[in-house]
Formats: sequence, C-alpha cells, structure tokens
Amino acid sequence: MTRRVLALLAASLLLAATACAPQAVCRAEARSQAGDLEGASKELERERDLRPDSAELRVALGQTYYQIARDALDREHDEARYLAFLEKSVSEFVTALEIDPRDGDPHFYLAMIDTYRGQLRQAMRGMYNYKRLSPSGIAYTNIGELYVYLGELNKAQTWTDLGLKRRAPYGAALFNDMLIAWKGGDLAEARKCFAELKATDPEMLRTINVARLPVAPRTFEDFAGYCCSSPACGPYMRDACQTLALDVHEREISKEAVLKELRIEMEKRRRLQKVYEQRKELEIQIEPEPASE
Repeated sequence: MTRRVLALLAASLLLAATACAPQAVCRAEARSQAGDLEGASKELERERDLRPDSAELRVALGQTYYQIARDALDREHDEARYLAFLEKSVSEFVTALEIDPRDGDPHFYLAMIDTYRGQLRQAMRGMYNYKRLSPSGIAYTNIGELYVYLGELNKAQTWTDLGLKRRAPYGAALFNDMLIAWKGGDLAEARKCFAELKATDPEMLRTINVARLPVAPRTFEDFAGYCCSSPACGPYMRDACQTLALDVHEREISKEAVLKELRIEMEKRRRLQKVYEQRKELEIQIEPEPASE
C-alpha cells in the first residue's frame, strides 16, 4: 500500500507556511505555535480592524478561532465557548470569500470544520471547491484523504495518484500510506510508513485537523492513540482503532448545540450562495457532495 495521501494535514502546513506575509500573521502564528491562541487572535483582530478588506487576515483569524473552538469543546468541554468561536470562525472564512471569491483557502478550512463535525459529504464538496479554485496536487490529495475516511480506498488511491502527478508532497503521500495501511489491517506497512515519515518529514505527524498534538509521536502506536482520541480522526478509523485496542473519542455535544451548529451551517450556505450566484463562471457548488460521486 504505497503512494497514497492524507493531505489535509499537508495542506494545513503548506497554507500556514505561505500565509505569513503580513507581519501580524507571522506574529500570530508564532503565538499559536507557543500555545497562546488568545494572544494570536488579539493580534489578528487588531490587524483585521485596520485592514478589514484583507482576505488573508480573515483566513488567518478564522483558523485561530477554529483552534480555540476545538480546544473549548475537546479539552474544556465548554459548549458555549465552542459555539461562539465556531460561529466567529465560519464567519471569517465566509467573509474572506465575500472579499475574494476566487480564494480556495477558506473552502479548505470550512471543509476541515465539516470533517470535525462529521459532515464528510459537505467536507467533500468543500474540497472539490478548493480543487477548482486551487488546482494543485494538494487539492487532489485532500479529496483522497476524505475518501480514506469514507472507507473508499480505491477512490483514495485514484485521487492520490492524480495528486502525486501534480507534485503533491511525498510526505503527505507517505502519511496517507500509513493511514490506509492501518485502515486496511496491514499494521506492518503502517509502522514502516510511520518510521520513514518520522525520519524524513516529522512535522507531518504533529497535527490532526489543524489541532497540534501536545507531544510528537515517537511510535506508530503513539500516533494511532492521538488519532483515535481525536473526534476529527478516531470516528472515521473505528475498526482500525479497535484492532489496536484503542478507544475512540466522539464529540460530546448536546442536542441544543447541534441545532446551533445547524443554524451556523445554514447561514454559511446562505451567504456563500449569494456570493457564487454572482460569480457563476467560477462553477462553485455549495450543497453537499452526493453520496454516489
């Protein structure tokens, strides 16, 4: 099981690397890496207020808000804080698209939020939109990653091969080799891929769904433990987690919070429909990807 790609992580790292042109974004990124998400958000908010028409700043702030939202729910179990920052995050990404409808990055991050929420078909639509606007190798491997989560490994292979032909990073391909081997029950291959990735591109192992791991995994079992304990990974790898006797962590969220998420989603779609009704030549679709595709 070679040359397959889990590219959400790779794209997250690449976007972070290329999104640091304004000094405020660089400073905020440094704060985030140090664990100071509140400081990072304040830094970006000040700059956004000075430059409200900067889509790049909106994307950076949306990403920071999303990380705060994730921590609020996964670590602090604070639904109110989670929902407040989720709404702010989604709004910043949508505002970025209202400023620049051709920017693929907001679609990428919105798809990551959908993945965390368990909405894989909506996430797939977002990744197709990202590919249409940013047709790089990473865009193709993003789609391959979602097919891994959906359990459609043949499609994952196809999209991975397309991505690699378009120069997707080898580290991302190796990451997905590991994931698919694990999901397919080939633990020896998964461990082999992990060892190579740790030696050649260890940063690929540090983040799941833009949430940075507290400690770099030393072994494949360490990484698997992080995946299974993450609501953005474990539920999609349930059988693989059980093979290693690892518990899967689901999101713990009330019915009221789910309804609030739905209202946030409906407002997002309303605003995006308005944007792309005026830009039909971009051929962006907002509704979830059909299950048959």
